[in-house]
Amino acid sequence: MTAEGTRTVLRVCGALAWLVPLSCAQVLDVPSDPRLVATGPWRCLDQAPAVTATATAAGAQAKVRVQACNFISDCTTSATGLTARLCDKRDVGCINPRLSGIADTNGEFTFQVPTAGGGFDGYLLVDSQVASCADPAAFGGVAGKMLCDLAAPTCDLAAPDARCGVKIYAPAMLFFNPPILGDVETPLPLQLFPTSGLPAVIGAAGIQVDPAAGNLFIQALDCDGHPAAGVTYQIAQYGSQVSPLYVNNGIVSEAVTHTDASGVGGFVGVPPGFVSVTGYNSDGVAIGEIGVQAAPSILTYSALLPK
Repeated sequence: MTAEGTRTVLRVCGALAWLVPLSCAQVLDVPSDPRLVATGPWRCLDQAPAVTATATAAGAQAKVRVQACNFISDCTTSATGLTARLCDKRDVGCINPRLSGIADTNGEFTFQVPTAGGGFDGYLLVDSQVASCADPAAFGGVAGKMLCDLAAPTCDLAAPDARCGVKIYAPAMLFFNPPILGDVETPLPLQLFPTSGLPAVIGAAGIQVDPAAGNLFIQALDCDGHPAAGVTYQIAQYGSQVSPLYVNNGIVSEAVTHTDASGVGGFVGVPPGFVSVTGYNSDGVAIGEIGVQAAPSILTYSALLPK
């Protein structure tokens, strides 16, 4: 019950007490000692977590579905021609994948993950086909010098070779948060960034891309599991060394300082390795933290939940 609700209950109870010799609880059908409870999207912060069933049996497996889609089209079209590897959270570079050669079907991946010991908190490493940066069939009107200079700077268009090869979509790592405990029936969305869209988006957002650095996109969720607006992300270990960005009305921007209704924001220019991202709500209260990997020229995706 809110504070205002409690005051209203007490006023009404006092007004009715002289009419009938009943307690406040009997008159209004509320507890005799109403307690204040938090409200709003962050009401669960610092509360004891609800007890949930945890899969601990050795060999337990869960089915996971991931739907890859095109970021530029706001996920209204599927991304296809992909392959993926399933990796443990601490397996940098996915040297020892749990599964390899996972192919998509119309952009959807379906695979099994182990759930013993508290769920699977690793990641899916997604890759795409390679084409020449000068190939208009693969990259449309941006194919040629502009795209080659941006995505394959060592390419010699006068004598094209393997150095001109560019991924159709930027490689991505999807970290599972919360950990997978049971079957995922509704596919998890993975918005892949088409390389053909890089010149326009980078130019519009004023982003400086370092091919030797990683890039993070995090979606904040509130206590109801809904995308959270007004959230700011920080990577304390790098401070101003990394550049924050947020999605604002469907546009990636460095000028915005917090999430919009999509809850999506992140960083570019993140040094490779493990990083810890903390989210803060509009009151400056830390809402949660997520640990992920950053890798050169790879987009890292995950969700940040209330602590």
